[in-house]
Amino acid sequence: MTFKELLNSVSFGEVAPEIVRMYPRAEHDLRWYKIHFDMLRLMTPKHHDDANSDVCNITMSKWDEDSESRLDAHPMEGDLWEHSLTKELVIAPDVKATNAEIAACCLWHTSFYGFVEKQQEECLRFEEGDLDIMDRWDDYIYNKIRAKRYFSIIRRNGGYVPTVKELAPAKKRELISKAKDHFWCISQSMNKIKRMRMFRREFMGHYYERMMNISRFIVQAIPAMSDEKNTMSIKQLCGLFHADLFSSEVITSFADEKTNGARYLCELFEEYGVEPRLDRIVIVLSTGEYHLELTEDEKNLCKILIGDCKSSDILLATDTSLGRQVRINYATFNSEEPLVNK
Repeated sequence: MTFKELLNSVSFGEVAPEIVRMYPRAEHDLRWYKIHFDMLRLMTPKHHDDANSDVCNITMSKWDEDSESRLDAHPMEGDLWEHSLTKELVIAPDVKATNAEIAACCLWHTSFYGFVEKQQEECLRFEEGDLDIMDRWDDYIYNKIRAKRYFSIIRRNGGYVPTVKELAPAKKRELISKAKDHFWCISQSMNKIKRMRMFRREFMGHYYERMMNISRFIVQAIPAMSDEKNTMSIKQLCGLFHADLFSSEVITSFADEKTNGARYLCELFEEYGVEPRLDRIVIVLSTGEYHLELTEDEKNLCKILIGDCKSSDILLATDTSLGRQVRINYATFNSEEPLVNK
């Protein structure tokens, strides 16, 4: 039996309890395991000659000398998902696990570097062609280069990026506090000049991390600005830079032929909940086909996401590569005023 055949033999309802039982910390990530499971089931298996192996050994292994034997699947991590689906599962004689248990174990390994492609890219930092391998693991350089790349795109499209000096005093104090918390324990043996230089680097590292996260969302929302359905301007969207708190997430549906992408995401959130939201929210809803008004399922999806937020703005976008799927990219933030006064 191949990994693909195993996934087709079980439902996620059967697999989810086994994931939680074997990996208790995964309980809060079940939504992402569900997405990962459905993504793999929709994916076409494809063999790659340079993969780690053509088989996956299902064994009972000890992670260290003092631990009990537990179900293991090796090798799964590090191979392309489409190849992992082709792997023949070789089950050791002493393994007495159900298909659901084996599937849970395999899913834990295949999701080790991320549940979907974008998360995997972020984890392994594949996409930065202008960074050498060492720079990719230096958070300061990585965040600085990405932030400045996003800044350039935002400015070209008429947006405005505040400088460090233009940060709100409270936010500046917060970044200084974060830098101090990390810095004090490594600065005792440094002279004054070196301490000042290292402290500024630490402070700017937090600045670029924050600005990179916000500007990435703005850049991802820019294509929707050209759609006649949307009235928000990029200058208004740049108000996110002045938010007190900010958090964003991108989720794409992996619906089969029996349902549509919006309904898939509604059911996902109804089953596994939505991440905690702040006072206000901006949603970029992308579909495969252009349409002027939200469908009922899309309205329900936005209603679930908005929850009890004080204000909400919805941008509609069309991405033909999505087909029947739907992608939501939303940012939730704290601010005294909404981005758009209605």
